[in-house]
Amino acid sequence: MKLSAFLLMPWLILASAGLSLAEEPQVLLKEDFQQPLSPQWFWGLGTWTTHQGVLRGFESGPRRHGPVKMRRFPLTDGIVECEFRLEGQAGFAGIIFNGSQERGHIVHLVMAREELRVLAHPEKGKTEELYKQAHTLKPEVWHEARLVFKGSVFTATVDGQTFSVSHPALAEEKQAFGLGGDSGGPDGEKIGALEFRNLTILKN
Repeated sequence: MKLSAFLLMPWLILASAGLSLAEEPQVLLKEDFQQPLSPQWFWGLGTWTTHQGVLRGFESGPRRHGPVKMRRFPLTDGIVECEFRLEGQAGFAGIIFNGSQERGHIVHLVMAREELRVLAHPEKGKTEELYKQAHTLKPEVWHEARLVFKGSVFTATVDGQTFSVSHPALAEEKQAFGLGGDSGGPDGEKIGALEFRNLTILKN
């Protein structure tokens, strides 16, 4: 077999299967949580640790607010994937996307024990509920989430349940995102915790 034909064989195999190397989405960010968080994780509430590929957070301190950890990452269109787990009495996990400090929150996906919600923030201090649907999240087990931003359309898949919403605010550039939610209350880790792993952002 000639060398040129041998080199062409992988491409012919891909073509016959209807595949293309160009179809592989580009990885923009991959967090393995094997090391302490980088300075790009710039702000948070509660106590957060990384251990063996898991980011773990729980409420702590005098302020009555669930744990949240923010990371800088500019994103307009893209795909966000992660797994999450509710430990103990944790009520929900959330992924929130912010604009500038002056702009504040843009959109928030809330994944609670009994429902899924999407909250849009058309301007600072205002909230619109775009989606609310019953959905059962079992505690102590890992759940999968996939979020897709494309223009003003936001599509999410949680444990195989897919839904889409549309709002002009969703097309704005998201300058940072946060992981967090309700870990069960102010009594710390003994009450409950939130865990995240396999966080990846892809170009769509």
